[in-house]
Amino acid sequence: MRKLKYDKLTIYEVEDLHKKILKDLKKEDGDLTLDFTSIQKIDMTAIQLLLCIKKTCESKSNKLILINLSDGIKETLKLSGCDLLLGVDND
Repeated sequence: MRKLKYDKLTIYEVEDLHKKILKDLKKEDGDLTLDFTSIQKIDMTAIQLLLCIKKTCESKSNKLILINLSDGIKETLKLSGCDLLLGVDND
């Protein structure tokens, strides 16, 4: 599990996270869980990265699991139409 240590995940943070996730995917085999506890805001760049990570995980027969999403992030994912693609429950 990777606990994300950002308060937001936007175009400015995505490159750093992308590098870290690539290292994780090379080192570890299995599902990848991302903990969004500290993140309050995401943008389309972050959503694109999440979709890319999901595709990479699936190519290895693994899952991308997003946990502790704020209501605001769930709403952003819903508005983008990517909530179901990323397995986010909007209850």
